[in-house]
This record gives sequence, C-alpha cells and structure tokens, in this order.
Amino acid sequence: MNHSKDVIVFAGALYDAPLWTNRQHIATSLAERGWRVLYVEPRLFLLRMLFRYPGGRWSKTGRSLGGGWHWLLRQVAPQRVRPNLWVQAQANLIPGSRRIPFVGRLNHVLWNAWHVRLHAWELGFREPVLLIYDTEAAEFLDDFPKSRVVYDCVDDHRVQAGIERNSALVEKEESAIAARAAVISVTTSPLLERFSKIHRNVQLVPNAADVEAFSGRPAHEPRDIAAIPHPRIGTVGALDVYKVDVELLQKIASEHPEWHFVLIGPVDYSGTGGAESVRKLGQLSNVHFLGPKPREEVPSYVHAFDVAIIPYRDSPYNRASFPLKFWEFLAAGKPIVASGLPSLEPYRHLVTLTSSADAFARGIQEALERGAEGRDARIAESKRHTWDMRVTVLEHLLSD
Repeated sequence: MNHSKDVIVFAGALYDAPLWTNRQHIATSLAERGWRVLYVEPRLFLLRMLFRYPGGRWSKTGRSLGGGWHWLLRQVAPQRVRPNLWVQAQANLIPGSRRIPFVGRLNHVLWNAWHVRLHAWELGFREPVLLIYDTEAAEFLDDFPKSRVVYDCVDDHRVQAGIERNSALVEKEESAIAARAAVISVTTSPLLERFSKIHRNVQLVPNAADVEAFSGRPAHEPRDIAAIPHPRIGTVGALDVYKVDVELLQKIASEHPEWHFVLIGPVDYSGTGGAESVRKLGQLSNVHFLGPKPREEVPSYVHAFDVAIIPYRDSPYNRASFPLKFWEFLAAGKPIVASGLPSLEPYRHLVTLTSSADAFARGIQEALERGAEGRDARIAESKRHTWDMRVTVLEHLLSD
C-alpha cells in the first residue's frame, strides 16, 4: 500500500493547451481530491520556445505551444496554478532528442533530471507516485527508484503521427515503463490486448468527459455560430490530418451544399498532403473553420450543432483510440456519426458508425430526420462516464 498522496504526472501535454485531454483533467481532479500534484510538461527545445513563441499567445492554429517567457518561468520554478497543483516545464538544450537517443539522454542529464528532482524535493515530495502518460518519462525511472509507477496509456504512441516520433524508441521506452509499473491502465480493448502480453496487471479504464459542463443547455448561442444557417454538422477538437479524414469531409460537404460543416479547434497541417487537403476543404462555402475556443465556451458550440460528427481515418492509431468528444457529444444529447473508431462498437445503439463517405452522409441525413429521438438515452449513458468516476478508479491504482 502506498501512503503518499504526492504524485508527479508526466503528462506529455502543456497544461495551458486550449484543448484539454486526459492529463489535465485527471491532474486537476486529483488535486481537488487532496493529492499534491506536480504536472510535468513535455520536453521542448529551449531556443525554439524563446525565439519562436515569445509573446505568450497561441497562434491562429492553436499550436504555438504558449509563450516562451511564460514557459521559461516554469523552468525556473514550478508554477502553482491552483490549490495542490504545480506545473513544471522541461527543456531540451540540444535539438534532436527523438532522433538521436544519446542526445535525449544528454538533455535529461544536463537539465531535466536534476531540475525536476530538485523542484519535487523543494515541494516536499519525498516518495511520490509517478503517473506516466509521456513515454519520454522512462528517463526518470532511475531518478525515482522507490516510487510507485502507474502507466495510464490512452493512445498507441508507437504509431502516433503529427509530431516528431521514433517508433522504435517509443517501444523501448514503453517496455522500460512496463517493466517498472505496478499497474498499467488503458482506455481501449486493443491496448488492453497488447499490454496484457507483457504485464500481469493491466486494467481497462475507459475514457470520460466533463459531463456536467456539456449537459447544461446554454442560454444563448455564440455569435459566430449563430450566423451559420442550419443544419449545422459540427465537430470539436484539433483538425489533425493524420487523425481526421479531411477527404471524407470534403466529399460530403461538396455533395451536400445545404449542410453547413462547423469545425471548432486548431488546425494541424502535418501529414501527407495535409496543407493542400485542408485548403481545399476550406474553400467550400459551407465549411466554417471557427478556430480554437476557450474551454468553458466549447459546450455552447456543441449545443448549437444539429448533428455531431467524428470523421476519423481508418488507421492503426485511431483503431486504438477513444476520443473524449464522444462522451461530450452524448452529454449534450447530440446524435453522432463517426468513422474509423472500433472502440465505439459497444455503443452502436447510440452512434452511427460508418466505413465510407456515402454511408457517413446517409448517417447524417438519418440523424437530421430523427431529430431529438434518442436524446435521453445518450445523456443517460454519458452520466456513467464522468471524470469523477475515472479518477476514483485511478486513485485506487495509485494507492494500492
């Protein structure tokens, strides 16, 4: 039994990102439950942050990684962002960490290892639990030899694109983490199957959502979406070309000019032909890129949709993923049409799953015709998948 209520979350995501993922929600919930949380952000190249992003603003794509000077302050000392929760930045002094393992190790030894250990010690963290999302945190296993380790794997990181990725290195890092972990929690069946082959204690802990935030109906629609005609077919989240089937969207939008497609979130042009495919999509008069929105405003946009969509590609990465937006859309009572997500099969009675552009378009048409039918069932199911419920399970894994 681990009696420490100190946890270091190696998050792999910036805390202030406009689109929160599992990491921020879970770290915040643990802090609210009395855990002292040190949230460690991913390693970023020092000069890139200081000279490319000095102003503290997110770019129009939502991908600017925050302001360099703001980030630098979190290098000097962890920033207390709320009771029991501190955010610590990491830096690569030398570029090329993911391409050349020796460089990654050198960056760790020169700066991050002693830096994180020192600040954890200053906060009074003596034997913290390590909650790992970022495989690069394998570097820290030897720095905290007595700590309990929990690996909360929410994606197949080996095949993730859109960021600098070294699949062989990720596999090596995951093997090291698995060898040390007391327990591995996963969000989908493919991840459960994979890790059960190498670890004796793997728990399926499905994803969740801020159900309460999305359940309440807002009094007014935001001005920009209110100006868009119905029917509105919408989605929320980063338009990552490696995840989202942009060609499918382009085909359906061009064939159905009477439907208006609303995209909320940043745009990532990486991936083969990414910039060109997004440019073609944006040229359609019935496609509306509204950009990233403050987290607290996103529910009001979702409530303004007539149909919510999750148009994902069929890819190894998506086959092992479970998007948070599924529960958010259900909590808002919206009919959903999705593709490329086998993890949603158990909820086929609540979502229309498709495998082609034509089937996707039919799903949208049928959802529009059904209107509010099934709304109560969708909301009821979402209430079984709150962050509070998921964090309760994770708390036991952190403590046992």
